[in-house]
Amino acid sequence: MSENSIVLIGAGSTVFTPGLMTDLASSRTFDGWTVHLVDLNGEAAETMARVGRRIAGQRGADLTFVPHEDRRDALAGARFVTTTIAVGAAEGWRHDVDVPARHGIAQTVGDSVGPGGVLRALRHVPEVVAIAEDVADLAPQAQLVNYSNPLTANVRAITASTPVQAVGLCHGTMHTLGKLSDDLGVPREEVHAVFAGLNHLCWLLDLRRGSEDLYPRLREAVLATAGGRDAPSTSEEGVHLAVSADLFRTFGRYPAPGDRHVAEFFGWYLRGADGGPADDTDLPWGLQGGRDDTMLYIGEKSDLWERLHAQADGSAPLPEGENQEAERLVAIAEAVVTGRDHVELAVNLPNRGLIPNLPPTAVVEVPAVVGAAGITGLGVGPLPDAIAAVLTARAQQQEVTVQAALTGSRALALQALVLDPLVPGLEVATAILDEAVIAHGPVLAAFAPVGPAA
Repeated sequence: MSENSIVLIGAGSTVFTPGLMTDLASSRTFDGWTVHLVDLNGEAAETMARVGRRIAGQRGADLTFVPHEDRRDALAGARFVTTTIAVGAAEGWRHDVDVPARHGIAQTVGDSVGPGGVLRALRHVPEVVAIAEDVADLAPQAQLVNYSNPLTANVRAITASTPVQAVGLCHGTMHTLGKLSDDLGVPREEVHAVFAGLNHLCWLLDLRRGSEDLYPRLREAVLATAGGRDAPSTSEEGVHLAVSADLFRTFGRYPAPGDRHVAEFFGWYLRGADGGPADDTDLPWGLQGGRDDTMLYIGEKSDLWERLHAQADGSAPLPEGENQEAERLVAIAEAVVTGRDHVELAVNLPNRGLIPNLPPTAVVEVPAVVGAAGITGLGVGPLPDAIAAVLTARAQQQEVTVQAALTGSRALALQALVLDPLVPGLEVATAILDEAVIAHGPVLAAFAPVGPAA
């Protein structure tokens, strides 16, 4: 197999895959390349390949799309491998939100942190490590790019368990920066920003236009616009977000990527006024819109597939425009292939001193330079102490989560749940895990209680 190949594992991703194929077809760098589309659902892989061929034809691209059910048939000699898997698909995500909700824990996303993030990691970590082991065997020089959540736990597991070059990509900071630039009335291309932290809780350390410090303007806009606990429901990012404003006031830096993600890292935003369970149909801090968006996204998967089938057979128009998540992967691949250096706003990779007051083994989100030598994270120096304390606690909890997933240890899984700020104690953690084992079936069977001492 030619080395000029890209392998997408989890090709049934209804949003990411069409965007990636569109962006690849828009780049002449990849003319003559092969895109291998891998999915356990062979019909999904075949449908995406047909959509890809239409996109390539429309854009005059010399790309070959090949569907696969077995990833090992696709991996040999690959230059890039991308993982967008979802173990349990949309129904699994629904369980990650609904099971904790039945025990009084509201989540706005439930795919990275919170008890839903832990449950998702217990399913995803073994599979992404198995994929990485196959990459090490069949394409040891490949760059693996993971998009699957929980992104931090997945990348940590891969880099801790295999020699594969792996990073995680997320569009969140890019979206936040775009919204803040719009709110400040400054063209995005004129703004220089530095973000650093963990995926889905990344902090804006610097914001400038040329030599002008934009942080005072951002602070003024946030204080003038954002609400508080009684803020109206919203799912739009920007300076009006109540949780982000509260964290800005508390820690002195603005967080990303939006309230629906950052709220889940803390123990109080998703609780009632008395500190007890919140009503997940009327969440405080304007968070209901974020939760509603999550549930809408989970529920619309079947409609997306109907559209993709129509696009595959030519009865519906192809997707228009560019996909920002995929575009970053294409820009990175272009820089690696051509050797023309490219600066990325945020990449997730092992810390190793990039943020010196976070654990060296933590997977951190930092800027990076990409070129012929690969992806190199840029050191940002120490974070403010209070922010480092929050992130260190979460990184250590994620380490326990990863070890639980890799070993199948029920005891570690319960520890990971108890360490989450949204979980009030062992009794609730145990109830959530036991119910999740039933809901998810074989993929969580290792974590079922065994005998009276379990």
